[in-house]
Amino acid sequence: MAAQNSDKPYPIFTADHLDTTMTTLGPNVAGIRASLGAGDFATAKERAIRSREQLATTVTFWRDNRRDDALALLRTALNRLDALDAALSTDATDAAAVAVLTTEISDACAACHEIYREQEPVSGEYRLRSGALR
Repeated sequence: MAAQNSDKPYPIFTADHLDTTMTTLGPNVAGIRASLGAGDFATAKERAIRSREQLATTVTFWRDNRRDDALALLRTALNRLDALDAALSTDATDAAAVAVLTTEISDACAACHEIYREQEPVSGEYRLRSGALR
C-alpha cells in the first residue's frame, strides 16, 4: 500500500488554483469587515478562520515559484488572521485592536496584490499579473 501512495504525484497548485482561491477569498475578507461593522464578532471570527484556511493553501504556489517576497507577505497576512482570531476569541472583544488587525490584514493583501495581481479592464476581476513569476 505504501508503494502505491508514493507513486502519486505531488499536487500542483497552479495559477488557475491561485485565481480561484483569491476569487473566493476576497468576499470572505470583505465579510470580516462587514461583520465587524455590524458588531457580529462571531461571524467575523468564522470568516477570519475560513479566510486563513483559504489563504494558507497558496503557500504551495509561492514556494513552487520561488517567490520569497510573496511568502513573507503571506506569512504576515496569516499571522494577522491568527491574531484576529485570538482577539475575537476573548470574552470582551477590543474593537480598537480588532480594527488595527483588520487594517493590517488588508495592508498585507494590498502589498501582495500590488506586486502580483492585476485587474482585468473589462470584467474588473483580478488575475495573476503577467510576468510576475519571471
